[in-house]
This record gives sequence, C-alpha cells and structure tokens, in this order.
Amino acid sequence: MTAHAIVDEVSAERLGAHNRAIAQWVRLSGTPDEAKAFDYIAETLAGFGYDVRRLRHPALVGYPQRASLEVLAPVRLSIPCNGYSLSPATPTGGVEGELLAVGGGQEADYPPGPLGDKIVISEGLAMPPKTVAADRHGVLGQIHINDEHIHEMCISPVWGTPTPETAPLLPRTPSVATTREWGDRLLALLAEGHGPVRVRLDTQPFMAWTELPIITADLPGTVEDRFVLFSGHVDSWHYGAMDNGSANATQLEVAQLLAARRGELRRGVRLAFWSGHSHGRYASSCWYADQHWHELHERCVCHVNVDSVGAVGATVLEEAPTMAETFGFGREILREVAGVELEYKRISRSSDQSFWGHGIPTLFAALSEQPRDDSSATARAMAQLLGGSSRGGGLGWWWHTTEDTLDKLDPENLRRDARVYAEAMRRLCVDERLPFDYAPVADEFAAALDRYHEAARGALDLSGTAALARDLGERLRGLDLAQGGIDAANDLTMALGRLLVPVNYTRSGPFEHDLALGVVPIPGLSEAARLGALDPSSPDSRFLATKLVRERNRVEHALRAALKLVDAFASRT
Repeated sequence: MTAHAIVDEVSAERLGAHNRAIAQWVRLSGTPDEAKAFDYIAETLAGFGYDVRRLRHPALVGYPQRASLEVLAPVRLSIPCNGYSLSPATPTGGVEGELLAVGGGQEADYPPGPLGDKIVISEGLAMPPKTVAADRHGVLGQIHINDEHIHEMCISPVWGTPTPETAPLLPRTPSVATTREWGDRLLALLAEGHGPVRVRLDTQPFMAWTELPIITADLPGTVEDRFVLFSGHVDSWHYGAMDNGSANATQLEVAQLLAARRGELRRGVRLAFWSGHSHGRYASSCWYADQHWHELHERCVCHVNVDSVGAVGATVLEEAPTMAETFGFGREILREVAGVELEYKRISRSSDQSFWGHGIPTLFAALSEQPRDDSSATARAMAQLLGGSSRGGGLGWWWHTTEDTLDKLDPENLRRDARVYAEAMRRLCVDERLPFDYAPVADEFAAALDRYHEAARGALDLSGTAALARDLGERLRGLDLAQGGIDAANDLTMALGRLLVPVNYTRSGPFEHDLALGVVPIPGLSEAARLGALDPSSPDSRFLATKLVRERNRVEHALRAALKLVDAFASRT
C-alpha cells in the first residue's frame, strides 16, 4: 500500500506559521499567556469548521520561582540552581544539612540508617522514582545533577489531581537542580574528605489550585459515531517551540487536511489540547479521562498522541512508541510515509497516557528522537522516560530549558513527522476496519506470564494463565475478521481492547490512575519475583500471595472473556 495524497499536502509553511504563533508565549499552566495560545488554537479550528468546545477545571499546579543553594563548609560557595514543579517549599531561610551522594538517587542507591539530617545529591534528571526514594528516607532535601543545562521537571509521582489515597504521595522533599559543572564541584568536595560538606537549600516554588483550560474540537464521522482522539499539550516550559509548539502545529495542520476530507471520514476525529501536562503531572488529560469516562470507553477507537516533533537532528523514528496491538499499523504507516522500519517499543507511562483504564489503544507520542548518546546521564534518563531504547536518545539537550526556541526545529523534519500523523489519522478515520491486531497482545501476555511464573519460584502458579494467553493468540491468528462483516469485526476489536488494555497497562484498574512510575506488561503481577524471594511461611509472603492470586484472577477473567468473544465471532462466521 502506498501513502495517500494527504501526505503531499502537508505544508511546511503552515506548520511553521502555527509554530511561531504558539511559541511566542511562555505557556505556564493556567496563566494569561497560555490562554492566548488556547485562543489562537480555538479560533483556528473554528475556521476549519470544527465544533470547538472550551472547558475549564481546577488542578493542583506548581512551577519554580526562587531557589538558592549554598555550601557552608568546608568552603563557602553559591551554587546556581533551579526548583521543580510540585516540589514543596522549604521553610523560610531554607534547610541546612550534611551533603550525601546517592548515585542515581534510586531506592537501591541509599545507604541504611537514619538520614534525616542529610541533603542528598544524585545524578541525572529529577524523576518520580527518585522523589519517592527521598521521601521514604526522610532526607532534608534533594539536589539533582543535570548536564550543561538545567532541565525543568515535574517531580510528583501522582498522576493528575490527587485523591485521598494518593495525596500523601505528593513530594515532601524540597528539590533543586544544578548543572554538571557545579554538581561535579560538590562531588569533588565530598571526595576530598576535609570533613562533612554542609549545604543550605532554599526553594520557594509556586503551588496552588488553578483553573486550567482544555479545548476539544470535533468533526463527526459519516457512518459511525465513534472517534479517534488526537491529543497534545499546550502548556510549556519557557517558549516551548519544540515542546510542545511543534506538536500543536502538527495537530492544526492535520486538522485542516482532515476537514477538507470530512465527507470521507467513516468515523470522527476529536482533537484535544491539554494544559497541566508539565506543571500538574498530566492534570488536564486526567481530568478529562475522569469526567468523560463513559463516552471515551464506548466511542473512542484510538488515542493518538503527539509530543515534541520535528526537531533538529531528530533522525530516530524506528522506535516510535506503540502498543502491541497498534504496532503493526504504526509500522505500516512509517514504512509508507517515512521509509522507516519500525521496531516495537512499548509505550511508556508519560505523554498524557491517561486513557489506558478505558481500554483505549494508543499510537505514538514522541515520534522522533535524537540518536542515543550513552555519555550523557540526561540523555539516558530521557530515553528511560520515553520507554527505554537501543537507538533513541531523547528529545535534545534543549528539552525543558530556556533554549527550546524556534531555531531547534527543522522544517523538513517537522513536515516529515506531520506527514506520518496525517496519514495515520486519515486511515484511522477513513478505513472501514480498525487496523489493530490483538494476537501480539496475547503473545505479550504469555511471555510476561511465563517470566512471572518462573520468578515466583513455585509460590504462584501462572502456567494455566499463560496457557489461556497462548490459546487466545492462536485463536486470533486463525480468525478471519473479514468473514464477519465490518461492524462485527470493529465491535470485536473494540471489545478486546476494553478487556486487555487495562490489564496489560494498569495496576489499579479502569477507574483509577496509576502513579507515574513506569509500567511493565501485566503490572499487577510484576511483584511475582518479590514473592519468590520471600520466606513462604512469613506473613509478608502470605499477604503478597493473596494479592497476586487476586490479580491472577483479574488477568484470567480478561483472557477468558476475550476467548468467549472470539469464539462467539467465529461461530457466527
């Protein structure tokens, strides 16, 4: 199959104009300048003939304002630093403590014993697992060593607005970042061994409940009332020309091209523009997922996300993130449009992925990356944030810095990426049959279940569960969807996603939102290895075994229900 003419109509000039219009403002969540960008987007979409709706909701938002870091002993130094989104403030005058190096800042890097008088320093970006570890050990503060530039980050592990259960997990440890140069000076002071290194950390961020905007824009389908959700965030760090002005420009360009083909759309398109991504840990997409749960569950066929596309030097598209069920379709699109052979990289817990509990399959997020650079701790952390990879090295040294300006965009790369999105969205809206394959999902289940079974060392029998997954995969591969009619085939595809996506991507199920701590296949069973390492007669082992048996039931229920659906479809054909 060759790419449709829509890809040739993608205009670098229009993309650049939209990008310049949006990136003229610093778009902190809930601020007047962000509102100006939302106004531009709404007016543009209305001009294309979309049904534009503007929503507002409260969210807990934070971003840095003032921060300082001083060495008090054995020398006096003032260290350049910056605070973080949703970091707590220090008391007036800051906190003072002894500096302690904790490697990468993960739980395993911490020494035993009380650390309540320590301020820890670690390598790399401020990621939520580092916040969780620091909070658990009760340290006074955190210092994160970035590269040559300080990268803005949200350090909270809580996805969206907290609930009574997750509010206690909001960060409790004040945190700042410094550059590699100054971080190395601090580490050198520790290595010199001239007595304890004492530092004072002071950070006074903005944190408040804030009204945030959302825009949705719809074109209806001509046959189905279902729709494809095409989303990206508008809020930014600094001018955010790449992150996320380039993505918003891509959304507007694709919107215009689809509007010109509205009579061809079998199913509709819904564009969504979020706030609260960078300063509220995906607050707006999370709110929308909650408030529109039933509509999304019943009508949304796919979530296509776009983030930070078209950058200078962004030559790695082979690892664009997908789910197993969307991988084959994504590979087809990239092969046809960009001449790239996609490799499977399971989509990560980032990029407004707030819709897994609904059972909605996901395609793409950060489509193109810089080549991998293992010499950079920040590049390694960025690759981890985006799901880990063998080729990609994240989104560029300017990501989440003051340097994310228009000169970091390559017009041809932006047009290349927009072409990919244009063809993907066209086919999702136009093609009669939904292009998702759940046989690879069953294979992913079986492989994960085999690993967990082995890791449990006899403490949890998952052999029967894995057999169900293999049976599902075999039956799906033997199923001829074309024999059942278009509507029946699409209904089956939708129903399989509603059963399997939540089990494969969530711990807490359809109606809650897991923490922003990464996700593995069938995450609810991922503690099988810990069970295998415990004394079987211990209370901890018995508690955990009970939990995992319940989770096994959840997985088997989804697999059995999926098998019944497949059998029912086969019997009708």
